[in-house]
Amino acid sequence: MNSSLIKFAFFSLGLCLSTSSFADQSFTQELKQGCAKIKKYSQLGKKYYDQQDYAKAIDQFELQASWTHFCILNQDESGSKLTARDMDLANNNVGLSYAKNGQPLWARAWFLRDGTTDTSRFNLKQLPPPAVSSNLEGTYVRPNGFGQWNYLFVTKKAKTYQIDFEGYYFGLRGLIYGPNMGNFTIQMPLSKKQAIYRYQDCKIDLQFNADTKIGQSITVKQSDSDSGCGFGHNVFADGIYQKVETNPSNTDTQKVH
Repeated sequence: MNSSLIKFAFFSLGLCLSTSSFADQSFTQELKQGCAKIKKYSQLGKKYYDQQDYAKAIDQFELQASWTHFCILNQDESGSKLTARDMDLANNNVGLSYAKNGQPLWARAWFLRDGTTDTSRFNLKQLPPPAVSSNLEGTYVRPNGFGQWNYLFVTKKAKTYQIDFEGYYFGLRGLIYGPNMGNFTIQMPLSKKQAIYRYQDCKIDLQFNADTKIGQSITVKQSDSDSGCGFGHNVFADGIYQKVETNPSNTDTQKVH
């Protein structure tokens, strides 16, 4: 082999290792900076909560919840001493703020993220029973990683419901590097409560339901176990989506913390 090619090969390898090392250092720095802000998010959330400015409290407590989960899962690099108890308290802070803000459905969704803990069970009992409507319009969510959600937006369009799916996959570093994403749109007659999305060999069944525990919901079953369906890597639609708003939110307003 030409000696100049040998030198170039080692130079390229060194560059890759250097770039990888720099990326790791950059991630660790951003991670520690983010984890260091959790206490501030909690304090600001409490300040706004005490001032009865619940919308601002929600913003801060959601950041607290997202970063608490993220820092726990990246504990080796973050050096964080946070525990599952901190995660439970953060989620319930968000839920309580939504309840005070007159949004009991969103509150229920947050309490159910830790639905087996004493705190969450107690708070769930304080909420009014979820109302059930014949109108299927609204925003439905399923818990995702780091205090995030997958979304189904249901809107009336002439004689049909339009159903928009917006899903994410957060890798271990996803809160900093961003998630993989997937979406689809289908139509369903107003008289129906079941819809099917098809993409190549992928099939996704959506069944609208209602019960006294979580209110209105959509059960989604995705047939393709390899996460195809035209979504980003590891994005799945599977799960139970709870209705959290009567009117569908603008998808542009959804945020990743």
